[in-house]
Amino acid sequence: MKDHIVRVANEAEFILNRQRAEDVHKHAEFESQCAQYAADRREEEKMCDHLISAAKHRDHVTANQLKQKILNILTNKHGAWGAVSYSQLHDFWRLDYWEDDLRRRRRFVRNAFGSTHSDALLKAAGEYGTEEDVVKSKKTFRSQAVVSQNAETELMLEGDDDAVSLL
Repeated sequence: MKDHIVRVANEAEFILNRQRAEDVHKHAEFESQCAQYAADRREEEKMCDHLISAAKHRDHVTANQLKQKILNILTNKHGAWGAVSYSQLHDFWRLDYWEDDLRRRRRFVRNAFGSTHSDALLKAAGEYGTEEDVVKSKKTFRSQAVVSQNAETELMLEGDDDAVSLL
């Protein structure tokens, strides 16, 4: 009888050890699958974030191009808010980083906020020029300020008329 109890105990211990080993193996396999699943989800989330940021960038670039196009149309000499007298004095351009179908990246576009930098000329004339140059550059600066102020006033007045007509 004692032999029988020892055999049953050894067999039970063997079965329990085998079940414990299977449990450890299944647990390790489960952890591996969880880690793989988490890595896949992180990669998928990273890809989604990249696609979202690329779409935002594309939308931002498109919006800036459309805004610039509308601004150019409106501020053109012949456009709705084009100041013919001011635009005949100076046409300002800026270098725009833009990409067309052929991957060319730079172009000149009209700059509605351009400046002749007359204040810099005035300062340079004051430091290095003669007295006559200083007086001449001050007169030029004042006349340009008056022209730009008149153009801005006309734009503001036209905008006020539109606001009143809406009421």
